[in-house]
Amino acid sequence: MKVSTLLVAAVSYLGLASAAAIANPDGDDVLEARNIEPRRCFKSGANFANQRANARDAAAKACKGPLKGKYYKRETRVRCYGIGGGKHVKLTVGLTGSNAPGERTLGYSECYDGLLSEIMNCGKGGDTTYGRWRFRADPNEGSC
Repeated sequence: MKVSTLLVAAVSYLGLASAAAIANPDGDDVLEARNIEPRRCFKSGANFANQRANARDAAAKACKGPLKGKYYKRETRVRCYGIGGGKHVKLTVGLTGSNAPGERTLGYSECYDGLLSEIMNCGKGGDTTYGRWRFRADPNEGSC
């Protein structure tokens, strides 16, 4: 067999394999991913600096308790935690996105992942809506 024939066969096979790997976006999760608003990192105010790990711990605590559970459309919950270094973080979760149903339950993982994105990707905190859910982490000077 000629080298050119092998090359054409290999390219054809890889092309079909790539096409077969493309998923059909029928599920809500796939559709929701398309409705992510651009991340809005805050440009001014306090930053997490050396308190980022404490902010992550605060998000974990909030998502194990007051921020998880059943939400109704347009409901928003806010919790404030001291993070050391003379700072606090306000954590906000709301069922306020454009794809928000009448009610939905927020579990620990979804809550923590959403808040963690704002803490880790935005030095001064941030606010992003992911289809259904809005997540905000805002570090500030002083106590709660």
